[in-house]
Amino acid sequence: MNSPTGKAILARARGADYAHPGEEDAILAAVEGLPRDGIHRLLDVGCGRGGTADWFQRHGWGEVTGVDIDAASIDYARERYPEVRFMQQDACRMEPAQFDGFDLIYLFTALYAFPDQAEALRRMKAAARPGGILLLVDYTRPAGQPPPPELGSEIGHPIEFETVADTLAAAGWKLQTREDWSLRFAGWYEDLLSRFARERDWIVDTYGPDWCGYVIGWYGALAKALAEGRLGGTLVRAKALDWA
Repeated sequence: MNSPTGKAILARARGADYAHPGEEDAILAAVEGLPRDGIHRLLDVGCGRGGTADWFQRHGWGEVTGVDIDAASIDYARERYPEVRFMQQDACRMEPAQFDGFDLIYLFTALYAFPDQAEALRRMKAAARPGGILLLVDYTRPAGQPPPPELGSEIGHPIEFETVADTLAAAGWKLQTREDWSLRFAGWYEDLLSRFARERDWIVDTYGPDWCGYVIGWYGALAKALAEGRLGGTLVRAKALDWA
């Protein structure tokens, strides 16, 4: 579902260019209580089609830069949201010459899909100003447990809720808060399944029955794994430590 077609189907079902569960409700909950006065430059890592970057820019958070490895998504975002700066960029290859001094770096269900999460977190730390904020909404899995096998490689590497503080510290981030959003994720994905059902004819007409079957089947398995506690969700906030 990280392909251009997958993102387009998700955008249709969600009614906007969001690839994360909860859409605007998730964004509002994630930023609640953040000190906006100190935030002027924002980096959206794994920005996809640009809906979340556009939300932050439209709501006056500051100057937003969105990065994604997928060229088709970046091309779409540039055309759809010209007020936001978008760059095709691998999060594991960001260099300080281009990415530096960001006050807020955020990811909405993106880190799980990165093949080298530790390196991505280090690169994001290098892109943050000292004391800059990392906002992370993502899938979780119980410590020491593999992701549900029925979800295949598509589920990537959900983070371990119990050990996320150590994971962040190794990359130069200090955990500030960690919230269990598993119940939120479960509810959001049950709602998404209902939306897929309403959009079934459009999905079949636009992308074919195979895509429709895959989407409904995969997200049904995801919702079941969330309901059974084999997957979860989290909101994590961290601060960039003042060292290189």
